[in-house]
Amino acid sequence: MYVIRSQMLNVMGLRTRVLEEGDAGGGDAVVMIHGVGGWAENWREVMSPIAHTGRHAIAFDLPGFGETDPPGDVAHFGPRDPFYPRFVGALLDELGIRWAHLIGNSMGGAVAYTAAVSQPERTRSLALVAGGGVGTDVAFFLRLCTLPGVTTLSRVFGRPEQARDVLRTCFYDARRIPVSLYDEAERYGFPSFGEFVRALRSGVTIFGVRQSVREHWVALASRYAGPVIVIWGREDRVLPVEHAAEAENVMPRARVELIDACGHLPQVERTDAFLAALLPFLDRAEAAAAA
Repeated sequence: MYVIRSQMLNVMGLRTRVLEEGDAGGGDAVVMIHGVGGWAENWREVMSPIAHTGRHAIAFDLPGFGETDPPGDVAHFGPRDPFYPRFVGALLDELGIRWAHLIGNSMGGAVAYTAAVSQPERTRSLALVAGGGVGTDVAFFLRLCTLPGVTTLSRVFGRPEQARDVLRTCFYDARRIPVSLYDEAERYGFPSFGEFVRALRSGVTIFGVRQSVREHWVALASRYAGPVIVIWGREDRVLPVEHAAEAENVMPRARVELIDACGHLPQVERTDAFLAALLPFLDRAEAAAAA
């Protein structure tokens, strides 16, 4: 029986919290990247099922989120000297992983994408789960968070329980939110708001996705020629499902899977449907690599 293991690693000088399940020396690694304001447990529901396929399931706290040290003054998405793809590569090095399936939710999708096109030889497959950056529209409340003074206002007027309200916007049916996720939203979501704003500003303005950053990374799409799947909840209120079509424009070979009655966190809200889309995709990607 597998259990989730937690450890702190030094990645690029930052104490980084990593969750693992499954045999490190077994099948392919599956590295899962949470969204802005998220934390590693956003993937808890799918780690065990992935590990039971013989793969090595890995989730981690991005710098400044969960229990990982903040990165300081970095260009999260660049385009000059982008921090996030370098961090993913350094994490793989620290774990001794030669290549991995990369899965990213929301902003984590943008992180996974930039890592894939930056280091295509280390990317077995790419899964964008309501992935950020492929479209140009962003929920208004997220765009508001990029305005000057927002961080100061949050320190004065913010309350930890507000993180629960934000979490509810990520679900079509709030009854599907695990109690543990509510508790973690207060523990991790509220304290990370400063980094939430800094990371968001790297790729978003009050008008939407930064066009210069998006154009830079879209121009590099052809560098990654491996398998791609796009998974989206039809009722996503954070990044509308129409973005899935824009992801196809960026990566025309992408397979698109839409999940009914589902919001922004398909891996939590509709775990079975998410796995029904993901696991066969991983099988096909590994079969293609072995051929």
